[in-house]
Amino acid sequence: MSASTEEVGIAIIGAGPAGCATAIALARHGIGDVMLFEAGTGDAPRIGETIPGAALPLLSRLGLMDRFTARGHLPSLGSTAVWGKVEPHHNDGFANPFGGGWHLDRAGFEADLRALAAGVPLHGGRLRMMSAEGSGHRLRFEGANGPFEVTAGLVVDASGVRAAALRSLKVARNPVDAIAFHWSLLALAEPEEMPARTFLEAVPEGWWYASSIPGGRVVVGFATDPDAGARFADAAAFRVAMAETRLIGPQIARGRPLDADTSPRIAIAPTAILSAVAGPGWLAVGDAAACLDPLLSQGLTRALEDGIAAADAIAGARAGDAGAFTVYQDRVFARFTAGVRLRAGFYAAETRWPDATFWRRRQVQAAA
Repeated sequence: MSASTEEVGIAIIGAGPAGCATAIALARHGIGDVMLFEAGTGDAPRIGETIPGAALPLLSRLGLMDRFTARGHLPSLGSTAVWGKVEPHHNDGFANPFGGGWHLDRAGFEADLRALAAGVPLHGGRLRMMSAEGSGHRLRFEGANGPFEVTAGLVVDASGVRAAALRSLKVARNPVDAIAFHWSLLALAEPEEMPARTFLEAVPEGWWYASSIPGGRVVVGFATDPDAGARFADAAAFRVAMAETRLIGPQIARGRPLDADTSPRIAIAPTAILSAVAGPGWLAVGDAAACLDPLLSQGLTRALEDGIAAADAIAGARAGDAGAFTVYQDRVFARFTAGVRLRAGFYAAETRWPDATFWRRRQVQAAA
């Protein structure tokens, strides 16, 4: 891209699932003059490795089903949780009309999304600033070969939690909560010994999660308060804490992890929503618009839903529907409210440690 300012109809900031879903859905509406911008390489490991059976219609609408079926994602057998009581509770996928969902090859899933969005030019560059200009916006990026600028009639912020574009416009984020999620991706010597289920276990300091994924690997994570997470940051402490669990530790041990000495990665996972997710010449999608607790396992589904709905809103606005962006925003707000209520119900159901800081904080929130 040249150093001079380039013009584009729609600039999508972020080429993850939300950004790619938006680009694909726009193309299926016949809307061109779109560019994707991505700050990273896209090959770093990402958390978010399950998708429910109810996502099938979204995959179909994006034209992703053939690639998805061929990719070799693991069909989920359901979930097992130790939550609210010491006995495990099982939720089997066969009871769901859409099935239990899948444990994803996340890198492959994103590669398939990017392949479907291949008709949309993809540029590498980190957004440094966005400002209103005329009826659109001017965006300044830092690329591998130096800074460059783009003017766009419409900007879709799909940059994730940091909401890089809308932060420049001073759109406020309204926080509800945040957790520190410590997670590791482990190779298993005997992956067949660990069933393709999602495992969840509450403990006094927070909750543990584990999920098998393709390639003989498992994702294991621990959610706790950000101000209490330092003690779990090194590999030894993480491994000791995992071994003390009733469900997660034994399940991981069955598969014989090969690289348990690796220090966990840490992600701060907020529950928050922007004060507005649509405005003059812009929309936010996915985690840039609203983030929900990873306990709900809705991140990927929300990203795809938002991308499709944002493209519908853009198509509607171009066809003369003055309320299309408002309908989109109302939908995101309503879904977030429902998610916060569902989250509160989950946390309220765990009453075994009323004096533990982690649970007391969430139960106060649930009662508010």
